[in-house]
Amino acid sequence: MKKSFKKSLSLCAAGLMLAASLTGCGSKEEETTAAATTAADAGATTEAAATETEASTEAASKTAYNVPDKFTFAKFELTVTGYEFFDTGDDYEYDLLNVYYDITNLDDRFSSLQLAYWSATQGGEECDQDPMSSADYDNMDHTDDIWIDMQKGATLHSMEQFACKKGSTEIITLGVGEKSGEYQTFDVDPTWDMPDMRHEKFEIPKIENPAVGPGNLPEGSSPDGKYDIKIIGIDEYSTGSDLDVDKNSVEHTVLSIRYEITNHTGKEDSPFMIAMNYNFVFQDGLTLVTTSAGKGSENYGKTQADLPLYQKIGDGETVEFTVNYKLRSDSPIEVCFRDFMTQEFIADMVFELDKSQLK
Repeated sequence: MKKSFKKSLSLCAAGLMLAASLTGCGSKEEETTAAATTAADAGATTEAAATETEASTEAASKTAYNVPDKFTFAKFELTVTGYEFFDTGDDYEYDLLNVYYDITNLDDRFSSLQLAYWSATQGGEECDQDPMSSADYDNMDHTDDIWIDMQKGATLHSMEQFACKKGSTEIITLGVGEKSGEYQTFDVDPTWDMPDMRHEKFEIPKIENPAVGPGNLPEGSSPDGKYDIKIIGIDEYSTGSDLDVDKNSVEHTVLSIRYEITNHTGKEDSPFMIAMNYNFVFQDGLTLVTTSAGKGSENYGKTQADLPLYQKIGDGETVEFTVNYKLRSDSPIEVCFRDFMTQEFIADMVFELDKSQLK
């Protein structure tokens, strides 16, 4: 009886121990499963966060509008100021990219925009420069900037335009340099949110003392002996007009300057052909664009055939004539004749303007 009771007690104890053991094993398995689930969740969260960060970084890189640093060459310095990209719709078989920039002449010669060579490629294909397009895409106040010369240190604001692939969002790689084929490059993304720069007004810094030449040389002779020139002075003020970017008529002042020329070419020729390629009239470091006589001028409405500038004069003959220039400010002007080859000043005068006559 006692033995049986002990045996029963032993069996009960064993059963209790087994139950406890089974209960302990179940708890450990649950803990391991829970830990694994937590680690998996954490890993998924980390991966999702990394994917989201990568997507955000990629999106930011696509939308981050930026312009490159200043480019400096031996003869000029160029700063890109911005871009505009145009979906031309059904008007053209290409889209348009406008690149705006400031160019500063570092050369002793009077220099134009032709200092800089440009290129553009998209998807490995070259983009046409200055394509035929609507005037709505011409963002300059004037369309004659290729004819404007700069004195040393003067800055001109201008634009280059390129035809890009129709509907493409591929990166456009632009290049600028002093020689064709030798470029410093930068990228433009057509998906950028680009500002409207068509109506931004570029203020040319005023130059109160514009003389780069002697400034008090009213007359002289060309080094090749083909002509004598005399700068007589300001002849008259008149009023001209042209269109701004919105096609509105805008008035400006036309300045007429009188010259005298003597032909020594040994043949009959015109003052224009003899000397005008050597003529520069600067205001604030940039040459003024020649134009027709404005309203109020004695030459208003006359054709080239009526003007002495274009009429033939014989060898040894002398003639007076006027040339008209479009003023851009009230700064003094410098009128000069400079030989292209020798860079010698033949004649050079500085004139203050009558501000009461200006538009």
